[in-house]
Amino acid sequence: MLEKDQKTKHLCNRAGFGLTPHGEIQKAKSFFHKNNDAPIEVIPKPELPDPMQGDRKQLLREVLVKSRENMMKVNLAWMEKLRTTTDPLREKMVLFWHDHFACRTQLSFLAQQQNNLLRKHALGNFGAMLMEVSKDPAMLQFLNNQQNRKGHPNENFAREVMELFTLGRGNYTEQDVKEAARAFTGWGFNAKGEFVFREKQHDLELKNFRGVKKNFKGEDIVDSILRDPQTSRFITQKLVTHLVSSSLKQAYVEELAQSFFRSGYNIQKLVNDIFESDWFFNQEFMGNRIKSPVELIVGIQRQTESQFADPQSLIFFQRALGQLLFFPPNVGGWPRGKEWIDSSSLTFRMTMPQLVFRQQETEFQAKDDGDVNSLRERKPKRDFSLNVNWDDLTKQFHGEHQQVYQQIENYLLSQPTSAQNKTLIMRLSNSAKTEAELVKLIFTSVMALPEYQLC
Repeated sequence: MLEKDQKTKHLCNRAGFGLTPHGEIQKAKSFFHKNNDAPIEVIPKPELPDPMQGDRKQLLREVLVKSRENMMKVNLAWMEKLRTTTDPLREKMVLFWHDHFACRTQLSFLAQQQNNLLRKHALGNFGAMLMEVSKDPAMLQFLNNQQNRKGHPNENFAREVMELFTLGRGNYTEQDVKEAARAFTGWGFNAKGEFVFREKQHDLELKNFRGVKKNFKGEDIVDSILRDPQTSRFITQKLVTHLVSSSLKQAYVEELAQSFFRSGYNIQKLVNDIFESDWFFNQEFMGNRIKSPVELIVGIQRQTESQFADPQSLIFFQRALGQLLFFPPNVGGWPRGKEWIDSSSLTFRMTMPQLVFRQQETEFQAKDDGDVNSLRERKPKRDFSLNVNWDDLTKQFHGEHQQVYQQIENYLLSQPTSAQNKTLIMRLSNSAKTEAELVKLIFTSVMALPEYQLC
């Protein structure tokens, strides 16, 4: 592959979910000209029972039962958006923020609402997104701020805002947590899933937050955190690790962080600065990052322009690989990097192409996360097949066996596989009786390689 094409592939891997057969993403700059932030709207806005009113417990139970059914719809709607989007960078960033602002809720409308909030701000202003997330009903519920009131402060929300969302551990004190919690008293949401400020529950006394004494409100806490360059460093380091590598020189990270801070937290500019840097295309950063389960599932579909015959398969694969959207394992989000891979998960990842392209069966059982509210796919029918148009793909990858193999390897892998693997696949391809069968066999074999797990 030409150096120029190698760079484009690297950008498509990191800013999206890989190259696509018909090359609708031909130029690196095309990522910066999309702006498709259309929301997901599969769940209508409900009349939620007010959590502050205990006499509506029965109604709340009924809402939760219906909501669990609807969580499946929200999950599958986002997976479909990931598969079909013409704005892969935005959806890649929504996925990043979904992990950064890890949150679980039993109320499907609140999950959908938060997902759309992240989509709206994914490439916008981090400060604006942080303020909206801080007032987001799903997050307020998840981190117990509904119970945060004058005289009885709950510190969960205030702690995570600093530790996980902005400053990072070690850059605030326990006293800061206590004072910030007082400032967030009275923040909650109503029966319609809308933010409300309950003034009577708010602590109006002076607070001492990070060395400043004043009558802080919640908004003042957020503004104060944003004025600290450490927030810019924390976000920049995390995004660089996600899009490039954890081993990028700190001097480069600091330069990016300073620019991000000066820009007023312009996320699009930070992302552009990363992708337009000289070091982004260094060979050491190509093919060094393990795909998350959702990136792997979405990538296989996008790279074959296919979709599952039974959408329930998407739930099975998310659970089996350990990343069920809207159900992060804890407030810290999902594992990262090498933590995605162990002997069991790697084996399953490498058998996945056989399951989806050759309709093979599996006895693999996803680990139970112990949450009765998690999504479960239907049983016993398990149709894992992807409806790939192999004849159409043959028009994109054609020629002698050796040429077809090389085209597909260049297309799918960030780094070439070993000579032994290549020889084995070529030997297997000799059994193909048609061009479409050849392409299918090579796609299945290359996607089953360890190298396909990297981007």
